[in-house]
Formats: sequence, C-alpha cells, structure tokens
Amino acid sequence: MLFKYLPVERLDVIEKLKIRFSPFRSLNDPFEAYPLVDISDDINTVLSQAIEDLDKCWVNAPEIEKTEENRNLYEQIKADCRKNALEFSNPYKLGSALTDLLKHLGILSLSRTNSSLLMWSHYASCNEGYVIGFDEHHKFFHRRDPAGDIVRPLSVVYTTKRSCVNARHYAYRQKLFGEKPIEWSYEEEERLFLNHIDSRLSISKDKYGMDVILTDIPKEAISSVYFGCGASKETQNRVWEALRLNHIRVPVYQARISRTEYKIEFEETQQ
Repeated sequence: MLFKYLPVERLDVIEKLKIRFSPFRSLNDPFEAYPLVDISDDINTVLSQAIEDLDKCWVNAPEIEKTEENRNLYEQIKADCRKNALEFSNPYKLGSALTDLLKHLGILSLSRTNSSLLMWSHYASCNEGYVIGFDEHHKFFHRRDPAGDIVRPLSVVYTTKRSCVNARHYAYRQKLFGEKPIEWSYEEEERLFLNHIDSRLSISKDKYGMDVILTDIPKEAISSVYFGCGASKETQNRVWEALRLNHIRVPVYQARISRTEYKIEFEETQQ
C-alpha cells in the first residue's frame, strides 16, 4: 500500500478526487532542481573529432592562406571549441538545463508508511490533517510511458553523495529521478510520474511560477483513509461526507498517540 499525507487545506483531494503531479522545481528539496548530468564522454568524442577536422583543414590549406593572422584565427577557433564544450558538459549547468526541459514531467510523491511522526507533522498540518491509503496494484500506479512501457512507482534511494548521471548507465533513471539526501529517508518515498502535462489545464501558478495542474484520481485506487490524532470534528465530517458523495466504501482509521512508545497507533472508526 502507498500513502499520501495531506494537510487540512487539501481536503479538496478527497472531495474532488483530484491531485497534483508536481514538476521538479516545485519539490521541497533544492537538489531536485539541479541534478548532476555527465555527458563528458560524448562531448570529448565530438570535440576530438572537431579538433581533428580543424587540423586537417589547416594542413590541407593552400600555403598562401597560412598567414600569421589565419594561424591565430585557427588557434582561436580551436580554443573556443574547447571552452564551449567544457561549459556545455558542466554537470551542474547541464542538469539545471535538463530540469527546465522536464518542466512538463509531473511527480506524485507517496510514502510506504502511514505512521511517520515527522510526516504527520510536516505534511498533515501537525497531525490535524489526514492520509489517503492507495492500492499500489491499481492500474493508476502502472501507467505507460511515451515509449509504451509500463512505468511503476519508483522507490527513492537515500544517500550522502550526489550521483553524476550518465545516460549510458543502466540505472540512470533511478539516479536522475530517484535519489535524495539521506536526511529525507524518514519519508520512505515512492514516486509516480506523469508525462506531457498540458499547461492549458493549469488552474494557477505556484510560488515557483510553475503550473498547478490537477489529475483525476480513480476512486477505486483508494483503499483506506486515516485521520490525524489532532484532526478536528469538522475535518472528519468533511472526509466522511466526501466518501459518501463519491461512493467510496473503505475502512477509516483514527490515529492515536501510543501510551507506551513514541509512535502513532490506528483504530478503525465509524462516523
């Protein structure tokens, strides 16, 4: 099962059955917008070929054209080639440019746990919000990408060292889209991707200037709902009403603080 922590302000998710797939630049980890991408092998190959071609042009040029002025021009062209290649192959700059190109790729961040104290605090209005449990086997989580391949949720790997992504590496997708600093490991994140977000469907802009586009959630994908231990009666009533109006019959749980351990416990509840 996969879980989505939601604050009180996002009761509309369960009410309207719509959720946002966020672009990279709207995620809360600053490293997301600046992946390191290494194409130095390819750049070096192209650069070597370009320099070789320039050398051949100089060697085969008529003697009358091999003036000091043209020699200086030839050396300047080679220097510019090297400089531009180095700038273009800079992993940081290339990664930032790639993020701009991927602005139409949306990410839905989910979790493998529904009982993280930090997640309840950070993403569910300090325990006053709620969590939606999803059936990870539902077809909503097994979409086809533009190439026609089935894409499953990607498990995030947490590490202390930034990977420099090379497109030739077998795990480049994991390294590019699924690595985060180890400080985020408590999230136990799973990522679902949505390609070709249509900006014409934008309902607003977020604080990063990125489009806010909502995607329909199939009600059959919802398998459970959890109230935070501090959820108000109003919040609970709105969730119950949303379940009724959307004809969603799933178990609903109330979170409670454990009396013996630093953890949250759940008890099934009725309205």
